Amino acid sequence: MIIQPRADPIRSIPRAAPRRVRVDNLRLTQSFVNTLSAAYTGLWIFERSLCRLEPEVDRTDELAQAEHAMQRIQRWERETLQGETLSERPLLSDDASRAWRLLHVAEGRIRSLIGELIQSSDLRVLADDPFARSVRIATHCEAAYASEASALGMLRWTEVHAPLEAGRWRHRLLTYHRQVEEADALLERFSDRKIEPDDRDLACLLDSSLLLPADLAERVVDICHVFSLYTGVFEYADVGIPEAQNVSWETAGFGPYAAGRWFAAGLNARHAIDWMKVGAEDPLVAAGFMWRGFTPQEAQPWLSAYIGGRIAASWASNGSDPQEAREWISLGVRDPAEVAHWNGASRLM
Repeated sequence: MIIQPRADPIRSIPRAAPRRVRVDNLRLTQSFVNTLSAAYTGLWIFERSLCRLEPEVDRTDELAQAEHAMQRIQRWERETLQGETLSERPLLSDDASRAWRLLHVAEGRIRSLIGELIQSSDLRVLADDPFARSVRIATHCEAAYASEASALGMLRWTEVHAPLEAGRWRHRLLTYHRQVEEADALLERFSDRKIEPDDRDLACLLDSSLLLPADLAERVVDICHVFSLYTGVFEYADVGIPEAQNVSWETAGFGPYAAGRWFAAGLNARHAIDWMKVGAEDPLVAAGFMWRGFTPQEAQPWLSAYIGGRIAASWASNGSDPQEAREWISLGVRDPAEVAHWNGASRLM
Protein backbone atom coordinates (compact mmCIF):
# COMPACT_ATOMS: atom_id res chain seq x y z
CA MET A 1 0.00 0.00 0.00
CA ILE A 2 2.85 2.43 0.76
CA ILE A 3 4.06 4.20 -2.36
CA GLN A 4 7.81 4.66 -2.15
CA PRO A 5 9.28 8.14 -2.69
CA ARG A 6 10.55 8.94 -6.14
CA ALA A 7 12.92 11.52 -7.56
CA ASP A 8 11.98 15.19 -7.69
CA PRO A 9 9.84 15.31 -10.84
CA ILE A 10 11.20 18.67 -11.94
CA ARG A 11 14.58 16.97 -12.36
CA SER A 12 13.03 14.06 -14.19
CA ILE A 13 11.48 15.82 -17.19
CA PRO A 14 12.66 13.82 -20.21
CA ARG A 15 14.66 15.50 -22.90
CA ALA A 16 13.31 13.11 -25.51
CA ALA A 17 9.87 13.49 -27.04
CA PRO A 18 7.06 12.50 -24.63
CA ARG A 19 5.50 9.10 -25.05
CA ARG A 20 1.97 10.34 -24.36
CA VAL A 21 -0.18 13.13 -25.72
CA ARG A 22 -0.15 16.15 -23.47
CA VAL A 23 -3.24 18.12 -22.56
CA ASP A 24 -3.64 21.77 -23.52
CA ASN A 25 -2.19 24.44 -21.24
CA LEU A 26 -5.51 25.51 -19.71
CA ARG A 27 -6.51 21.96 -18.81
CA LEU A 28 -3.01 21.31 -17.49
CA THR A 29 -3.23 24.43 -15.31
CA GLN A 30 -6.64 23.39 -14.00
CA SER A 31 -5.34 19.95 -13.09
CA PHE A 32 -2.38 21.37 -11.19
CA VAL A 33 -4.38 24.08 -9.44
CA ASN A 34 -7.29 21.84 -8.42
CA THR A 35 -4.92 19.19 -7.06
CA LEU A 36 -3.02 21.88 -5.17
CA SER A 37 -6.26 23.30 -3.79
CA ALA A 38 -7.28 19.92 -2.42
CA ALA A 39 -3.82 19.25 -0.96
CA TYR A 40 -3.39 22.60 0.77
CA THR A 41 -7.00 22.91 1.90
CA GLY A 42 -6.41 19.54 3.53
CA LEU A 43 -3.11 20.72 5.05
CA TRP A 44 -4.74 23.86 6.44
CA ILE A 45 -7.55 21.82 7.99
CA PHE A 46 -4.99 19.36 9.39
CA GLU A 47 -3.07 22.16 11.14
CA ARG A 48 -6.23 23.78 12.51
CA SER A 49 -7.51 20.43 13.76
CA LEU A 50 -4.19 19.57 15.38
CA CYS A 51 -4.12 22.97 17.10
CA ARG A 52 -7.51 22.19 18.58
CA LEU A 53 -6.59 18.67 19.63
CA GLU A 54 -3.12 19.57 20.93
CA PRO A 55 -3.38 23.21 22.12
CA GLU A 56 -0.09 22.97 24.00
CA VAL A 57 1.81 22.22 20.77
CA ASP A 58 2.83 25.36 18.85
CA ARG A 59 1.80 25.01 15.18
CA THR A 60 1.82 28.74 14.41
CA ASP A 61 4.48 28.55 11.69
CA GLU A 62 2.94 25.51 9.99
CA LEU A 63 -0.51 27.11 9.97
CA ALA A 64 0.86 30.38 8.59
CA GLN A 65 2.69 28.57 5.78
CA ALA A 66 -0.46 26.68 4.83
CA GLU A 67 -2.48 29.92 4.79
CA HIS A 68 0.13 31.64 2.63
CA ALA A 69 0.08 28.79 0.11
CA MET A 70 -3.73 28.79 0.10
CA GLN A 71 -3.87 32.51 -0.76
CA ARG A 72 -1.65 31.95 -3.78
CA ILE A 73 -3.58 28.87 -4.92
CA GLN A 74 -6.92 30.67 -4.58
CA ARG A 75 -5.62 33.42 -6.87
CA TRP A 76 -4.58 30.78 -9.41
CA GLU A 77 -8.05 29.23 -9.17
CA ARG A 78 -9.74 32.53 -9.99
CA GLU A 79 -7.39 33.18 -12.91
CA THR A 80 -7.84 29.67 -14.30
CA LEU A 81 -11.63 30.02 -14.35
CA GLN A 82 -11.07 33.19 -16.40
CA GLY A 83 -9.01 31.22 -18.92
CA GLU A 84 -5.51 32.17 -17.76
CA THR A 85 -2.72 29.58 -17.65
CA LEU A 86 0.34 29.27 -15.42
CA SER A 87 2.82 29.05 -18.27
CA GLU A 88 3.45 28.32 -21.91
CA ARG A 89 5.32 25.03 -22.24
CA PRO A 90 8.04 23.87 -22.34
CA LEU A 91 9.33 26.70 -20.11
CA LEU A 92 8.05 27.12 -16.56
CA SER A 93 7.03 30.61 -15.47
CA ASP A 94 7.62 31.74 -11.89
CA ASP A 95 4.05 30.81 -10.95
CA ALA A 96 4.31 27.46 -12.71
CA SER A 97 7.58 26.69 -10.91
CA ARG A 98 5.94 27.55 -7.58
CA ALA A 99 2.98 25.33 -8.40
CA TRP A 100 5.31 22.48 -9.32
CA ARG A 101 7.27 22.81 -6.10
CA LEU A 102 4.18 23.18 -3.92
CA LEU A 103 2.72 20.01 -5.39
CA HIS A 104 5.99 18.13 -4.95
CA VAL A 105 6.12 19.20 -1.28
CA ALA A 106 2.51 18.08 -0.81
CA GLU A 107 3.35 14.71 -2.34
CA GLY A 108 6.23 14.13 0.06
CA ARG A 109 4.16 15.16 3.05
CA ILE A 110 1.32 12.80 2.15
CA ARG A 111 3.76 9.92 1.71
CA SER A 112 5.07 10.55 5.23
CA LEU A 113 1.55 10.67 6.66
CA ILE A 114 0.77 7.25 5.20
CA GLY A 115 3.55 5.69 7.27
CA GLU A 116 2.33 7.44 10.44
CA LEU A 117 -1.22 6.24 9.87
CA ILE A 118 -0.15 2.64 9.37
CA GLN A 119 1.76 2.76 12.64
CA SER A 120 -1.31 4.03 14.49
CA SER A 121 -3.71 1.47 12.97
CA ASP A 122 -4.05 -0.31 16.29
CA LEU A 123 -6.36 0.25 19.25
CA ARG A 124 -3.54 -0.07 21.76
CA VAL A 125 -1.47 2.60 20.02
CA LEU A 126 -4.48 4.92 19.88
CA ALA A 127 -5.08 4.38 23.59
CA ASP A 128 -1.46 4.82 24.69
CA ASP A 129 -0.29 7.60 22.34
CA PRO A 130 -2.58 10.67 22.45
CA PHE A 131 -0.51 12.58 19.89
CA ALA A 132 -0.68 9.71 17.35
CA ARG A 133 -4.41 9.67 17.98
CA SER A 134 -4.61 13.41 17.34
CA VAL A 135 -2.63 13.08 14.10
CA ARG A 136 -5.04 10.37 12.94
CA ILE A 137 -8.09 12.52 13.71
CA ALA A 138 -6.54 15.59 12.07
CA THR A 139 -5.70 13.51 8.98
CA HIS A 140 -9.27 12.20 8.90
CA CYS A 141 -10.48 15.80 8.82
CA GLU A 142 -7.87 16.68 6.20
CA ALA A 143 -8.94 13.85 3.88
CA ALA A 144 -12.62 14.77 4.11
CA TYR A 145 -12.09 18.47 3.42
CA ALA A 146 -9.56 17.77 0.65
CA SER A 147 -12.10 15.59 -1.16
CA GLU A 148 -14.73 18.28 -0.76
CA ALA A 149 -12.36 20.97 -2.06
CA SER A 150 -11.43 18.85 -5.09
CA ALA A 151 -15.06 18.18 -5.98
CA LEU A 152 -15.97 21.85 -5.50
CA GLY A 153 -13.12 22.88 -7.77
CA MET A 154 -14.26 20.44 -10.44
CA LEU A 155 -17.84 21.67 -10.11
CA ARG A 156 -16.80 25.29 -10.65
CA TRP A 157 -14.64 24.26 -13.61
CA THR A 158 -17.31 22.15 -15.31
CA GLU A 159 -20.01 24.78 -14.77
CA VAL A 160 -17.88 27.14 -16.88
CA HIS A 161 -16.15 24.80 -19.34
CA ALA A 162 -18.18 21.55 -19.44
CA PRO A 163 -21.74 22.12 -18.14
CA LEU A 164 -22.91 18.61 -19.06
CA GLU A 165 -20.44 17.15 -16.55
CA ALA A 166 -21.37 19.43 -13.67
CA GLY A 167 -24.20 17.22 -12.41
CA ARG A 168 -22.00 14.35 -11.34
CA TRP A 169 -19.76 16.70 -9.38
CA ARG A 170 -22.78 18.12 -7.56
CA HIS A 171 -23.71 14.56 -6.62
CA ARG A 172 -20.20 13.76 -5.42
CA LEU A 173 -20.13 16.95 -3.41
CA LEU A 174 -23.11 15.74 -1.38
CA THR A 175 -21.20 12.56 -0.48
CA TYR A 176 -18.16 14.56 0.59
CA HIS A 177 -20.34 16.90 2.66
CA ARG A 178 -21.40 13.87 4.72
CA GLN A 179 -17.77 12.82 5.17
CA VAL A 180 -16.92 16.31 6.39
CA GLU A 181 -19.77 16.17 8.91
CA GLU A 182 -18.51 12.83 10.22
CA ALA A 183 -14.95 14.13 10.51
CA ASP A 184 -16.15 17.26 12.33
CA ALA A 185 -18.10 15.10 14.77
CA LEU A 186 -14.98 13.03 15.55
CA LEU A 187 -12.95 16.19 16.05
CA GLU A 188 -15.60 17.57 18.39
CA ARG A 189 -15.65 14.38 20.44
CA PHE A 190 -11.89 14.01 20.84
CA SER A 191 -11.11 17.70 21.37
CA ASP A 192 -13.08 17.67 24.62
CA ARG A 193 -10.26 17.26 27.14
CA LYS A 194 -12.71 16.83 30.02
CA ILE A 195 -13.78 13.41 28.73
CA GLU A 196 -11.26 10.61 28.34
CA PRO A 197 -12.03 8.53 25.22
CA ASP A 198 -13.21 5.01 26.04
CA ASP A 199 -12.76 1.78 24.08
CA ARG A 200 -15.92 2.44 22.08
CA ASP A 201 -14.65 5.88 21.03
CA LEU A 202 -11.31 4.46 19.94
CA ALA A 203 -12.93 1.59 18.04
CA CYS A 204 -15.17 4.10 16.25
CA LEU A 205 -12.16 6.23 15.35
CA LEU A 206 -10.20 3.27 14.02
CA ASP A 207 -13.14 1.96 12.00
CA SER A 208 -14.02 5.33 10.49
CA SER A 209 -10.38 5.98 9.56
CA LEU A 210 -9.55 2.43 8.45
CA LEU A 211 -9.12 3.42 4.80
CA LEU A 212 -7.13 6.59 5.43
CA PRO A 213 -3.76 5.09 4.34
CA ALA A 214 -5.34 3.83 1.12
CA ASP A 215 -7.11 7.15 0.58
CA LEU A 216 -3.86 9.09 0.95
CA ALA A 217 -1.98 6.60 -1.23
CA GLU A 218 -4.59 7.15 -3.93
CA ARG A 219 -4.01 10.89 -3.62
CA VAL A 220 -0.32 10.28 -4.31
CA VAL A 221 -1.33 8.42 -7.46
CA ASP A 222 -3.44 11.42 -8.51
CA ILE A 223 -0.50 13.77 -7.93
CA CYS A 224 1.82 11.50 -9.96
CA HIS A 225 -0.75 11.56 -12.74
CA VAL A 226 -0.91 15.36 -12.70
CA PHE A 227 2.87 15.57 -13.02
CA SER A 228 2.66 13.19 -15.97
CA LEU A 229 0.33 15.58 -17.80
CA TYR A 230 3.33 17.89 -18.10
CA THR A 231 6.12 15.38 -18.61
CA GLY A 232 4.14 13.14 -20.97
CA VAL A 233 5.48 10.08 -19.14
CA PHE A 234 3.56 7.89 -16.70
CA GLU A 235 4.90 4.48 -15.73
CA TYR A 236 3.94 1.78 -13.21
CA ALA A 237 7.04 2.66 -11.19
CA ASP A 238 5.74 6.21 -10.70
CA VAL A 239 2.91 4.86 -8.52
CA GLY A 240 5.14 2.48 -6.59
CA ILE A 241 4.31 -0.77 -8.40
CA PRO A 242 7.29 -3.17 -8.34
CA GLU A 243 8.68 -3.95 -11.77
CA ALA A 244 7.93 -7.67 -11.25
CA GLN A 245 4.20 -6.83 -11.23
CA ASN A 246 4.16 -4.72 -14.40
CA VAL A 247 3.30 -7.60 -16.71
CA SER A 248 0.41 -8.83 -14.56
CA TRP A 249 -1.19 -5.38 -14.45
CA GLU A 250 -0.65 -4.77 -18.15
CA THR A 251 -1.95 -8.22 -19.12
CA ALA A 252 -5.06 -7.61 -17.01
CA GLY A 253 -5.70 -4.38 -18.91
CA PHE A 254 -4.75 -1.88 -16.21
CA GLY A 255 -2.71 1.15 -17.20
CA PRO A 256 -0.45 2.86 -14.63
CA TYR A 257 -3.17 5.15 -13.26
CA ALA A 258 -5.84 2.47 -12.75
CA ALA A 259 -3.24 -0.01 -11.49
CA GLY A 260 -1.89 2.60 -9.10
CA ARG A 261 -5.32 3.18 -7.54
CA TRP A 262 -5.87 -0.55 -6.94
CA PHE A 263 -2.31 -0.99 -5.67
CA ALA A 264 -2.82 1.93 -3.29
CA ALA A 265 -5.83 0.09 -1.85
CA GLY A 266 -3.66 -2.97 -1.19
CA LEU A 267 -4.75 -5.21 -4.08
CA ASN A 268 -2.91 -6.92 -6.91
CA ALA A 269 -4.20 -7.30 -10.48
CA ARG A 270 -5.94 -10.64 -9.89
CA HIS A 271 -7.68 -9.41 -6.76
CA ALA A 272 -8.75 -6.21 -8.52
CA ILE A 273 -10.47 -8.25 -11.23
CA ASP A 274 -12.18 -10.43 -8.61
CA TRP A 275 -13.64 -7.37 -6.91
CA MET A 276 -14.68 -5.73 -10.17
CA LYS A 277 -16.57 -8.90 -11.13
CA VAL A 278 -18.83 -8.55 -8.07
CA GLY A 279 -19.55 -4.88 -8.72
CA ALA A 280 -16.81 -3.08 -6.76
CA GLU A 281 -15.47 -0.85 -9.54
CA ASP A 282 -13.87 1.60 -7.12
CA PRO A 283 -10.71 0.39 -5.31
CA LEU A 284 -11.68 2.13 -2.06
CA VAL A 285 -15.10 0.46 -2.13
CA ALA A 286 -13.42 -2.93 -2.51
CA ALA A 287 -10.92 -2.07 0.22
CA GLY A 288 -13.77 -1.07 2.51
CA PHE A 289 -14.97 -4.67 2.40
CA MET A 290 -11.62 -6.42 2.11
CA TRP A 291 -10.04 -4.71 5.14
CA ARG A 292 -13.08 -5.68 7.19
CA GLY A 293 -12.71 -9.37 6.35
CA PHE A 294 -15.16 -9.79 3.45
CA THR A 295 -14.34 -11.89 0.39
CA PRO A 296 -15.65 -10.65 -2.98
CA GLN A 297 -18.37 -13.33 -2.87
CA GLU A 298 -19.43 -12.32 0.65
CA ALA A 299 -19.49 -8.67 -0.33
CA GLN A 300 -21.55 -9.13 -3.51
CA PRO A 301 -25.05 -9.17 -1.90
CA TRP A 302 -24.17 -6.08 0.13
CA LEU A 303 -22.92 -4.32 -2.99
CA SER A 304 -26.12 -5.28 -4.78
CA ALA A 305 -28.04 -3.64 -1.93
CA TYR A 306 -25.89 -0.49 -2.35
CA ILE A 307 -24.36 -0.87 1.11
CA GLY A 308 -20.66 -0.16 1.66
CA GLY A 309 -18.20 -2.19 3.68
CA ARG A 310 -18.32 -0.17 6.88
CA ILE A 311 -22.10 -0.30 7.25
CA ALA A 312 -22.22 -3.87 5.96
CA ALA A 313 -19.78 -5.00 8.67
CA SER A 314 -21.89 -3.31 11.34
CA TRP A 315 -25.14 -4.97 10.23
CA ALA A 316 -23.52 -8.34 9.53
CA SER A 317 -22.01 -8.44 13.03
CA ASN A 318 -25.54 -7.85 14.33
CA GLY A 319 -26.82 -10.90 12.46
CA SER A 320 -28.66 -9.00 9.72
CA ASP A 321 -28.61 -9.85 6.02
CA PRO A 322 -28.35 -7.23 3.25
CA GLN A 323 -32.08 -7.17 2.54
CA GLU A 324 -33.02 -6.56 6.17
CA ALA A 325 -30.30 -3.94 6.52
CA ARG A 326 -31.50 -2.16 3.38
CA GLU A 327 -35.06 -2.02 4.72
CA TRP A 328 -33.90 -0.39 7.95
CA ILE A 329 -31.53 1.98 6.18
CA SER A 330 -34.38 3.11 3.91
CA LEU A 331 -36.19 4.15 7.10
CA GLY A 332 -33.21 6.22 8.15
CA VAL A 333 -31.73 3.65 10.56
CA ARG A 334 -28.04 3.24 9.67
CA ASP A 335 -26.86 1.81 12.99
CA PRO A 336 -28.23 -1.64 13.94
CA ALA A 337 -28.04 -0.59 17.59
CA GLU A 338 -30.97 1.73 16.89
CA VAL A 339 -33.22 -1.16 15.84
CA ALA A 340 -34.05 -2.04 19.46
CA HIS A 341 -35.16 1.54 20.02
CA TRP A 342 -37.44 1.40 16.99
CA ASN A 343 -38.90 -1.94 18.05
CA GLY A 344 -39.57 -0.60 21.55
CA ALA A 345 -41.30 2.45 20.12
CA SER A 346 -43.47 0.23 17.90
CA ARG A 347 -44.65 -1.83 20.91
CA LEU A 348 -45.60 1.36 22.76
CA MET A 349 -47.75 2.37 19.82
